[in-house]
Amino acid sequence: MRVNEHDAHSLRGDMKTKTRQYRRGITTAGLGLFVFLVGVGSAAQTTIHGRITYEVQDGVYVNAGTDNGLVQGLVGTLQFDDGRTAQFEVIHAARQSALLRLVGFARVERLADRSVDLAFESPADAQGGETESKEELPPETAETKEFVPLLAPIQTTPEVPPSQNITHGRIEVRQLMQMDSESDLGYALTRLRSSGNMERIENSLWSFSWSGDLRYRTGDAYENHPEYEELHPSFYRLMFQRPIEDGGFLRFGRFVPVELPGIGYVDGLQGETRRSEGLRFGVVAGLKPGRVDLDASVDEPLVAGYASVEAGQRGGSYYSGTIGLMNTYYEGEVDRLALLLDQRIGWGPRFTLYSTAQVDLDSGAAETRDGTRLTRLDVVAESKLSAGLGLRAGVDHWERPDNQAERDLLTFDDERFFDDGYWRYWAGSYQKLPWSLQLYEELAFIDADTTDDSTRWQVRLTRTGLFGMRSANASMTAYVLAGDDTDGYGCRVSSYFPFTDGRLIVQPAAGFRTLGVEGSQDDLTVTYLSLYLDGRLSKTWTLFGGLNYNSGDGVDATLVEVGLRYLW
Repeated sequence: MRVNEHDAHSLRGDMKTKTRQYRRGITTAGLGLFVFLVGVGSAAQTTIHGRITYEVQDGVYVNAGTDNGLVQGLVGTLQFDDGRTAQFEVIHAARQSALLRLVGFARVERLADRSVDLAFESPADAQGGETESKEELPPETAETKEFVPLLAPIQTTPEVPPSQNITHGRIEVRQLMQMDSESDLGYALTRLRSSGNMERIENSLWSFSWSGDLRYRTGDAYENHPEYEELHPSFYRLMFQRPIEDGGFLRFGRFVPVELPGIGYVDGLQGETRRSEGLRFGVVAGLKPGRVDLDASVDEPLVAGYASVEAGQRGGSYYSGTIGLMNTYYEGEVDRLALLLDQRIGWGPRFTLYSTAQVDLDSGAAETRDGTRLTRLDVVAESKLSAGLGLRAGVDHWERPDNQAERDLLTFDDERFFDDGYWRYWAGSYQKLPWSLQLYEELAFIDADTTDDSTRWQVRLTRTGLFGMRSANASMTAYVLAGDDTDGYGCRVSSYFPFTDGRLIVQPAAGFRTLGVEGSQDDLTVTYLSLYLDGRLSKTWTLFGGLNYNSGDGVDATLVEVGLRYLW
């Protein structure tokens, strides 16, 4: 998980040229024709396939970083495996991991382990790929050299004061209001959010970055919420950092260690030192904040050590991995001892294997499951067979760690919360087709204790370059719905239209499904309709908002959102 910002003026200017990709959807043949409508045009851009490895309040972490072209301040378009699209900004990036802030996307479900496509233009592309040649001056000769009297005073160039306290950031206010047909799920949420960073504090090597928000909740849906009708601040990042001479760094405050994000939030210190070109060692120590509200807490001290190894070169045989050991205490007792591993292996330019794992060792805190447990595993293999054809496959596993800190999060005791979790095995492919089309398929088998074993598939078709707009796109996604005593199909259709040179972005979307319960067959119904608008008023001010209608389980709800964002 990683962090950093860019100049707000150039950021909004870049967003003009950033190509967007993909989206969600599918429904009837009429909607299918929408995707194929005229309008060809493809921008020179980079598209990388990745996976969300972790999610935090500040954003999401993906298994791609600076080695893939993701640098701090970069903006682009992220598309989920179901076709939904969001703009992203890279807050911070390391070599094989990056923290992304999602813009124009409401997170209503778990995003970890989701496949994503990231589309962006590299800085060279954004600048046209060329640099202006300097005007060549004729060589200086005795005739052209300016005469300077011997006793004339020496002309000195005024010294430019060094840059210091360079600050970039954003602040936004957002108002959400939901109205529902049953009148017991209505709510209003007001949020003031800010993030940014200050570099070269007082002309030193220290920098400071921050991210947080202030929320106020009302309405029937939040009556039992601890923040109901109370102004509540949350801080996701308050971090000082500076590099050290050997290529390492020092960091303190509140942060998620981007080098090994499985550690999670820490209020404390981190230091890293480079022992050679491909070997680094680091240590993290501090206190974990409250798991629900992120309030400062002394209940859970933490210490972790890690080592990072890198060998080879990208494009050839390559390995990069970080392994760490994390030990936490909870209310004075040893609560968790876990081994964390993130690694990437490359064999030439056409094959990459990424994996992240977490193994909980038996530290004596378990009550339901004894012994060493693999609590989290994500393995993704990708083979690029040609410029237009790629294969993917992977394995995902998750189970709740059996320790006291996790048990205290539950409202009641039940051993089923600490079962074997789930395993998901999946394979897929993607193809670039004529007429600016891209096809993606995925087949997955899920093995879980709490549900029947099920096989699920999805197919997505995306068209870029619509109506003469090279960044406009539309997607349709069809998928199967499977569960205990249920069977059906779903579809999503969505699109992305940047008007007036990107100053106005329009994102309509719709969802449909047919679902049968215990042998009955349901008609095709609309599950949601949404329209999201993002209007850039100037280089620094943006007005955004949207309307979302949801229907299902006998309840209809309409969510209205409006907000104002300022960049500096």
